[in-house]
Amino acid sequence: MEIAADAGASSNLYFHFSSFTADNRYLIFSNDRTGSPQIYRASIPGGDIVQLTKEPGVAAAAACPDPTNPRRVYFVRGKAIYAVDVETLAQRKIADLPGVSSQPTLSKDGKTMAVGFQLDPKTWEIGTVDIATGQYRRVLQQGFRIGHVQHSPVDPLIFYTWETSGYAPQRTWLVNTDGTGNRPFYANIEQSKWLTPLKEWITHEAWVPATGDMTMIQDRFGILLVKPTGEWRVITKGWYWHAASTMDGKRLIADDFDGKLWIIDVATGAAKLLATGLREPKAIHNHPSWDRSGRYVVFNYTHHGKQTLGVIDVAAWERR
Repeated sequence: MEIAADAGASSNLYFHFSSFTADNRYLIFSNDRTGSPQIYRASIPGGDIVQLTKEPGVAAAAACPDPTNPRRVYFVRGKAIYAVDVETLAQRKIADLPGVSSQPTLSKDGKTMAVGFQLDPKTWEIGTVDIATGQYRRVLQQGFRIGHVQHSPVDPLIFYTWETSGYAPQRTWLVNTDGTGNRPFYANIEQSKWLTPLKEWITHEAWVPATGDMTMIQDRFGILLVKPTGEWRVITKGWYWHAASTMDGKRLIADDFDGKLWIIDVATGAAKLLATGLREPKAIHNHPSWDRSGRYVVFNYTHHGKQTLGVIDVAAWERR
C-alpha cells in the first residue's frame, strides 16, 4: 500500500518509536503537499488521509504519538511543544522550552516528555516536561552535541548520544530523569574486544518497548541487543542501517544499504527478506518501523521521483 503518493513528499516518523497512534488506528506522517511539512493521519487499512496541522514552522517529521492517548499527537513548533487531537484537530500548547527541541519522546505512562536542544555554540541540554502542568525541568547539560534523546519506555531513564555523524569516543549515554547517574551506556572499552578493527561505530539506537533494552547498529558488523546495565549480545550479523522492534521485542524490521527490508527473529537471529529495491535514489532513508500490533511495517521509498510511504501487511505476506 502506498500512502500519499499522489502529492508532495512524505516521511514516516523517526524509526525509534511507532508511527501509529496508541489505538493503532492511524498512521501519523509528514507531507509537504501544501508547501510546508505538516502532520497527517492515514487510516490503516483503508488509507483515508486527514491533515492535522497547517501552521508554519511545524516540525512534522518529529511528531510524537502519545502512547497512552489514541487521540493525541505531540509536535514541536518554534520553542514550544503542542498537542493536536487527531479527531477534532484542536490544538493546545503544552510547554515553552529554552530552545528548539529535537523529536520529543514520552514515558510509558505518558506523563513526562523528554526533550533535547542546543542552547549556544558550546552547550546542549536535555530536559523533561510535565505534561499536566507544562513545567520544564533541566536534566543535564553537556559540552558536546547531543542527539537521539529518547525516554525509556519502561524506566525513569533518558538515553542520548554524543552526536558526531560518525565515530565518537563514547557515543551512547544514560541519565536518570532526575539528573543523577549520568553514565556511558554501551561501552566496550578494551580494544581487544572491539568488534571491528581500530574502532567501534555504534549508531541508530532504539528502545525495545516491552523490555527497556535497546537495539543498536554496529556499523558493518550487525545488530546488538543492549541492556541498561551495559550487557550486550549480537542478534545477527550483516550490514544493516536501521532496526526497530515490535512492541513485544520478539522481531525486528531492519533495512540495509542495498535497499532491502528484513524481518529478524530476536531470539535466533534468523532473517527473512521482506522487500527489495527501496534505496533509489541512494539518499532515501527507509527508516522502517512496526505498527503497535506487529502486523504492518511502514517505510520510506521513492515513487515517481517523490519520497512516499509504503505499508506492508506482514501477516498477509506470511500467509502466502
